[in-house]
Amino acid sequence: MVNMFIVPMDSIIGGSSSISSISNSLGGASATTETTGSTNSFKDTLQGLMDNVEQTEAQTKVDSYNLSIGNMDDPSTMMINSAKADVALQTMVQLRNKALDAYSSVMSTSL
Repeated sequence: MVNMFIVPMDSIIGGSSSISSISNSLGGASATTETTGSTNSFKDTLQGLMDNVEQTEAQTKVDSYNLSIGNMDDPSTMMINSAKADVALQTMVQLRNKALDAYSSVMSTSL
């Protein structure tokens, strides 16, 4: 029987592997925030999402550079980081679209 486990990508790349730092890097609330009942504001969530997009894009650029000069041992890491950047960007765009739809809906209501 083969034992399998999931290792966060941040710990492989060299970042912190604590759950709160992974949650924060994904733009989510930490476990302590969820238990107290307070939530992040929309601004904090959007800022976290934008920071995540910037981080994943920067990592993709570093991976591309390392691949082009031959410093990358595992090209699959670049593909995984590229997919993470794509998902982060798509999520941010969808959130922006929903916010704009909500804004136009509120502005079109008559008083």
